[in-house]
Amino acid sequence: MNKLNLYSIFQSNMVLQRQKPISVWGNAPADSIVTVHLSSDSSDNNPVSLVGTSVSTKAEVSGNFFVSLPAQEAARNCTLTISCGDQDDEKITLSNISIGDVWLACGQSNMEFFLRYEKDWKTVKQYPQNPDIHVYNIPQTAFEGHLRSNPGYGRWMQEGDAHFDTFSAPGYSFARHIQPHIQVPVGIIGCNWGGTTATAWLDESNLADSPLDIYLKEYEAAISQYSPEEMKEISLKAWEFEDSPEHGADFEPLLYGRDHEWQQQYIKDHASDPVIPMGPYNINRPGGLYHRMLEPLIPFPIKGALWYQGESDAGHSDIYDVLLSTLIQAWRKKWNDEFPFLFVQLAPFGVWLECTSENFTEVREKQELVSKTVPNTGMISIMDIGSYYDIHPKEKMEVGRRLALLARGKVYGESILCEAPHILSAKRKDATIELTFDHCTELHSDGRQNDFALSQSGKALTIDSIAIHKNTLCISSSQMAPGPITISLGYADYAEIHIYNEADLPVMPFSVCIG
Repeated sequence: MNKLNLYSIFQSNMVLQRQKPISVWGNAPADSIVTVHLSSDSSDNNPVSLVGTSVSTKAEVSGNFFVSLPAQEAARNCTLTISCGDQDDEKITLSNISIGDVWLACGQSNMEFFLRYEKDWKTVKQYPQNPDIHVYNIPQTAFEGHLRSNPGYGRWMQEGDAHFDTFSAPGYSFARHIQPHIQVPVGIIGCNWGGTTATAWLDESNLADSPLDIYLKEYEAAISQYSPEEMKEISLKAWEFEDSPEHGADFEPLLYGRDHEWQQQYIKDHASDPVIPMGPYNINRPGGLYHRMLEPLIPFPIKGALWYQGESDAGHSDIYDVLLSTLIQAWRKKWNDEFPFLFVQLAPFGVWLECTSENFTEVREKQELVSKTVPNTGMISIMDIGSYYDIHPKEKMEVGRRLALLARGKVYGESILCEAPHILSAKRKDATIELTFDHCTELHSDGRQNDFALSQSGKALTIDSIAIHKNTLCISSSQMAPGPITISLGYADYAEIHIYNEADLPVMPFSVCIG
């Protein structure tokens, strides 16, 4: 007989989404009547009346049950009670429940990036604690039966809790910057895994048609190299190494940041490490993490999604816009909610371990295209905070600040400057090119390198001067001749941009040809 239990995210200290029906589900004895009751603490300084907050349903023969409570306004100090009888083991009581805005923070290592690796973590952890910020890491499991020892995963945490420093730095920063402005509790759900392609976070059925079917074809080719028995044996042995404390201790210094020489020595020292082959046990198998980590969450209402990913899809950079657009649309369809989707354009980097930034320029182009063509999306640029020998920029609090600024303007409707400057027009006057930008009235430079490139007939030209006049950049070169000329900024796999608008948001990378 099934005992009463809930999906793992339902715990004390959690945050439920306001202004949307509240879904609660789990297991109970077959055919039992399950009652879910949400109540507010009358001793709260700001009591909120919760309407119609008791719902009953009959558990299925399998024991599964699902209820939907009416949408509520923001509240604090609530209690969620689930019962299916009169005995203690037939009742679950969850306390310190908040109702506010819940954001999903998803992606690969730059979203997973632990707070303790943040450049200013020593300062950040001294901030006064905000009781309206709650975070939750979805446990990472790559396949059925996979167990990982991650103490900061699978439970709701608040600032100051043990293992809070293993939460997503961009996700936490977003909460820290958004909460004071919206004045309701904020929950961030981390659902991420380093090194993952976006196809791992999609139901594989979404990859059936061209051009995305290339991922399925590559998967079929990969698994054909081993018998099922060989695949299992090799994969489980490699996972035993991957999940070992010894490997974690060796690898973790890289996330704090190490120079190129140290990385080269690491590559030599670990050349014989076992590798998990692409197959049913690999985190990057199409649909794998979607089914293991994301799909079980999907009935849980959210305000929106934060996405930081793309590095692992540079090998198919030409179709990244199709992939990301498909992911956004598929998630919204599954949730039955056209929620906002905010994401981060790839930062500049050159070489990290055996990874390079080849095709990053095209990925960034495709990301910008998605931000312009898919409704209710937005993108931030971080072309000013990369590092040539580090794929993980350490200034993640700034990443979260920019995402929060974007949300304040595009999601919460504040009348603020929240978007990076985009090029509006480019025109030539003799030996000078005038570039005009939107989302700014006064551009400024912090004096660091800006990677402009000027070319004509395939030949690079020397830039004599760069001047800023309000929202216009003037680029001069005595080498310009009559005819088409191309001007770009930050338009390379590794390039930097340090020209900002009044909100300290850097100019978006671009390349334009002037006839």
